[in-house]
Amino acid sequence: MLVITHDLDPTADYVLRELNARGVPFWRTDVADFPQRMTMTAELGPDGQWIGTLNGALRGVDLSELASVWWRKPTAFQFAAGMSGPEQRFAASQAKRAFAGVLGSLPGVLWVNRPEHNADCTKPAQLTAAAGARLPVPATLVTNVPRAVREFAERCGGRIVTKVLGGIVHTENGQRGQMYTTRVPEDRWDDPRAALTAHLYQQEITDKAYEVRVTCVAGQLFPVRIDAPDGPGRLDWRTDSKNLTYTPERLPEPIRTGILDMLRRLGLVFAAVDLIVDRSGTHWLVDVNPGGQWAWIDVTRDAVTNAIADLLQKGTT
Repeated sequence: MLVITHDLDPTADYVLRELNARGVPFWRTDVADFPQRMTMTAELGPDGQWIGTLNGALRGVDLSELASVWWRKPTAFQFAAGMSGPEQRFAASQAKRAFAGVLGSLPGVLWVNRPEHNADCTKPAQLTAAAGARLPVPATLVTNVPRAVREFAERCGGRIVTKVLGGIVHTENGQRGQMYTTRVPEDRWDDPRAALTAHLYQQEITDKAYEVRVTCVAGQLFPVRIDAPDGPGRLDWRTDSKNLTYTPERLPEPIRTGILDMLRRLGLVFAAVDLIVDRSGTHWLVDVNPGGQWAWIDVTRDAVTNAIADLLQKGTT
């Protein structure tokens, strides 16, 4: 078993401690270890299968014995400091194709998840898959045309929010920050800065009752209701994480089957799915995170830990 994530990943630690307790062998490494602290030797055999090893300073794995890969939160390849910028960019292109190409070509290996499926799980792709699975999706606009924002807002009754299309973490002038869901007031509907790049806008669910985080592991769903007090957390609970209440939740069967269908369309074995539930009981799909966190929610932590450990140990869905 190969676990690929960065050094400081406490969420992965829960599963790895469980695997250790079970006596299940694994090797934890990171993409950043290649090529300076990790070597790859892979030769194509006459039967079209790769034979060889990945090796680190202390441990390694025989490619023929690899049954599962947990591709969690790896960091970028790291190259020798003396290499020029063009050399490093070329080396990164080579390493990516070799590393992911060889591992991704091994037959019968369980991936949680395949890196290309994680990369393809963009916000537009999520919403398309959700709609195809008959999950309710808020009215959504992706544009860089300021005039289109005003027209969309008027169709939505004047209540729209904007969200980033990628990760919420950003760094500017050495300061690390996060970009949460933001309400867009009328005086910003015609903001000319919208033309500078693509933006995502959605109709705000104004009658929100609560939210649900569903951790999904190979067909098993672990839903938790999230209640936020009045304040900024009502718009985006991530802004008020210290004051949230978590309660085990039961999903309506159409929502459960819709989530499973959506994940099948996205090719995901694992994901963290976020829903907004309005006062009429409609469950609105708002996000699918193929590398989402789950260990901070104590009411489902042990169950998710064991589900992931079971999956990796078994090596098949």
